[in-house]
Amino acid sequence: MSDFTDDALTESQAARRDRILDAALELAAAGGFDSVQMREVAARADVALGTLYRYFPSKENLLLSVMGVQVEALADRLARRPPEGTDPVARVVDVLGRANRALQRQPDVTVAMVRALVSGSADLAPVVSANRDGMRRIISDALGPTVEPDPDRDLAIDLLNDVWLAALVAWIAGSHPADSVMPKLESAAHALLG
Repeated sequence: MSDFTDDALTESQAARRDRILDAALELAAAGGFDSVQMREVAARADVALGTLYRYFPSKENLLLSVMGVQVEALADRLARRPPEGTDPVARVVDVLGRANRALQRQPDVTVAMVRALVSGSADLAPVVSANRDGMRRIISDALGPTVEPDPDRDLAIDLLNDVWLAALVAWIAGSHPADSVMPKLESAAHALLG
């Protein structure tokens, strides 16, 4: 994890970080994981390569940080337009549908982020956890408030996230079509949360 966490950044550092993330997103959109070359990211973001590595120690860390920006953007969209549905599970399905449509609009970016996510590098644990926590909060908010902590609900949300990742991997690996992701998520949401 880098020393440049969101709450510790100056205004100029935050702007630099945003340029780096934007450059990585553009490169991933243009050609997926392999197109995100750190030297090219640095050039597009107008930062020195060493500076890029101080912010993001690896390509995987950078792409998972792009994923974090997308999770935050989803949370912002949901704050402006709350999930729809007559019951908690329907609201979760709506949230997952919105997120899944966003991922499928940029398949090369999705492939890049998922490849980074499943890279298995232990140094990525903090950024992976942050992204997972963000999605956990989004899904929990869609379910509605609880009076007390609910470990069973938390486990169900984590399992739903696991199903989602498995469905995305199957899609990007070509073993299942893109339109198979949402039916799996909907079935899992009903089975786990219903």
